[in-house]
Amino acid sequence: MADTANPLKTRMSWEEFLAAGEDWQRWELVDGEVEFMSPAGMPHGKVILNLDIQLGAFCERHPEWIAFGADTAFTVAPGTWRCPDAALVRAERFPGRKLPDGPADFPPDVAFEVLSPGDTARRVSRKRRQYQESGVIQVWIDAQKRGAEVVYPNRASQYFDEDSPLTIEDVDGLALNLKALFEV
Repeated sequence: MADTANPLKTRMSWEEFLAAGEDWQRWELVDGEVEFMSPAGMPHGKVILNLDIQLGAFCERHPEWIAFGADTAFTVAPGTWRCPDAALVRAERFPGRKLPDGPADFPPDVAFEVLSPGDTARRVSRKRRQYQESGVIQVWIDAQKRGAEVVYPNRASQYFDEDSPLTIEDVDGLALNLKALFEV
């Protein structure tokens, strides 16, 4: 919903958003305001790299899906661009497989988030709520507990430990090897 008290709050251009921080920083647009994220530590970065490798291999076998890495912006609500650690989007959502130059004007089908020690309960809760309200399937990966939770927008969540392949009911053929995600 637009902020009527501050109509400029939700009208940041993509160029203004890109200029909001330095190259080494990560940020998202949340409720019309730039929100900087803590730098990720090495374990967090390694899990994301391992996740990207598995998602890339999945998309090679299943061209009906396109994978995106961290810092790819998706619109999850007016004035909110979220940049999940990784994402899957059905290719059919990009007519002719043409990708926009800026953020996607829709949420991802699946958002992958790797929890890090710097995440606050408030930020995670707000992000979970926004994904939920946008109909996004969420995968929350916890490297410290060596497991993951799949949160569906309309049914019960599923929990996976590192000894079980992570599957998502709406993504046929995806079976993430969690043990491999946590390997150094």
